[in-house]
Amino acid sequence: MNNITPSSKKKTSISVREMRQILGLNKVESYWLVHQNRFRTIVAAGRMRIMLDSFEEWYAGQFHYKKVNGEAPGSKWEKTTMSIREAAALLGLQEATLYDLLKKKPFQTIQVDNRTRIDRISFWAWYESQDFYRTVADQQADRLKFGETLTMPEVARLLGTHRNNVYYLVQKGCFETIQTSRTKLICKDSFERWYEGQSKYRIVSVANGGDEDGIHC
Repeated sequence: MNNITPSSKKKTSISVREMRQILGLNKVESYWLVHQNRFRTIVAAGRMRIMLDSFEEWYAGQFHYKKVNGEAPGSKWEKTTMSIREAAALLGLQEATLYDLLKKKPFQTIQVDNRTRIDRISFWAWYESQDFYRTVADQQADRLKFGETLTMPEVARLLGTHRNNVYYLVQKGCFETIQTSRTKLICKDSFERWYEGQSKYRIVSVANGGDEDGIHC
């Protein structure tokens, strides 16, 4: 004897109205998606129904529509690609800077719903082939590896001066520096020795500004 009740059967389809509620759409837009053949439909009891598996497959492959209450769209692409925002955050860059990098076509990209997605395998192959760009995690590892250091912008903020003046100090050999793959770091102890041996500059807050004139050791 079959003890399975209708309520215990797994749901395999939803109505257009249910789809509309899931995505927070109006009636016109929901039927537009149906007529665009975005998912498979059937007619049951004279009413159109959307096959649930095809709806979920469509949802996972696009980024434009988002469920009112549910997982984020585009899961189909998450393992193989990353967004511009994700890649920029990974490298500690502004999104505009990453778009400038994309003009050189360093790695493969695809278009999904008019959005640029970066192929993950291609991205990491490029990353390993160069030593200028570093992930935020690798930058932090560099800092730990080389001990207590300061970047030139950090020294400029400490002294309330323009960073070009700090570059001039570095060129004059006022500090001991370490060249990493991406930038030059100033050894903190050498900065402190220089600071104690000069009288032109004092550590100030950024808001107080600073001397923009040239610095001499």
